[in-house]
Amino acid sequence: MLKTWNKIVSLWNKLIGSETFFSMENRLYNLVCVIAIAILLLLLGNNLLIHLWRSAFITLIVFALQIVFYYYARFKKRFYKSILLNAAISYAALCFNFFVNSGSNGPTLFIFFLTFQLLIAITPNKMHVVWMLFHIVTVSALLVIERMHPEIVKNYYTDANDRMVDFIYTYIVSLVFIHVIVRHLKNYMQRQKQQKEADAMKLKAVFESSDSVHIFLDKNLKVLYFNRSAADFFYRMYNKIIRNEMDIRQLLHPVYISDFEENFKQVLKGKKIKEDRLLTYCDSVNIWWHISYIPVIDDSENIIGVSLVASDITETRLQQESIRRKNESLLKIAHIQSHEIRHPVTNILGIMELIKINGYEHAAEYIALMELAVLNLDNKIKEVVEQTNAAQKET
Repeated sequence: MLKTWNKIVSLWNKLIGSETFFSMENRLYNLVCVIAIAILLLLLGNNLLIHLWRSAFITLIVFALQIVFYYYARFKKRFYKSILLNAAISYAALCFNFFVNSGSNGPTLFIFFLTFQLLIAITPNKMHVVWMLFHIVTVSALLVIERMHPEIVKNYYTDANDRMVDFIYTYIVSLVFIHVIVRHLKNYMQRQKQQKEADAMKLKAVFESSDSVHIFLDKNLKVLYFNRSAADFFYRMYNKIIRNEMDIRQLLHPVYISDFEENFKQVLKGKKIKEDRLLTYCDSVNIWWHISYIPVIDDSENIIGVSLVASDITETRLQQESIRRKNESLLKIAHIQSHEIRHPVTNILGIMELIKINGYEHAAEYIALMELAVLNLDNKIKEVVEQTNAAQKET
């Protein structure tokens, strides 16, 4: 049973296209085409049964064209072109059917309502006014023509029973189509809602597990969302509880408010801002912050607020400062070794060379000079040792 159901689902997805490769509108159009082909086939049989030969001929033509439209939309992926051609043919067929199938006494007007609903369901919003005006003008024109020239409207019903059967059949077809369209849209919206809720849960989980402070503000600096890290920080530093709809300036460091407001104005103009800032809190707690201001944009490309992300980078900054001081110590050691130690060593070597040349008669004088050079060398060595110890402490 399960395998049979899976085969049916697989066949159905092949007929209307998968959500991965087809848009909701395209899949809905493919779905309607498939149902329309089946219903037109039944309608053709109904027209033949009650001897509506002209309606049967029109139905046969529309049936064949519907197959072509479906083929182009489903397999050639020429979705909008297929819709426009289908709409044009449908209008022509409905207008013709209006005159050959009893005009306003026939069921054609029902199908106009059905066509309108289908078109507004699968076309962009900007086209809806066009379809509405076109339907109003077309149906009004048909009714006016029927009123002024009733002789051109043909009544081919053999008796009242045929008219009743035709109306019931068209009514049922319209209900089926409306149900299919509404059900498809409802299911699609439900899936979209579930997907958005799942994405929101994942995003919230990411924010809540982050050590960074995340705050979403509206254009009036009101808090719309904050994560746990933000709540914990403000309570720890200020003993304040952050709440939705609260003005964020009530929680900011007083020194930072002015710069914050200026940055906020720039972000509302579409600019992204990142900065590092050192702030001192109570009990002389110094914190380095990396602060990002990001404009939040809706589906209509309008800026609706600002996302504020603040990360504590104090440890990183301290490490960078430690490395900087260590590098300075190493550079100073290198300078002492390459320049300052070389000078007393050169002096000692020179004095020893003089002793060798002049003998030891003047050794006392030379030894005094050598002692001075050795003391100078000893001082430089001590300075190297101090710098080395400082570098080791930084490490």
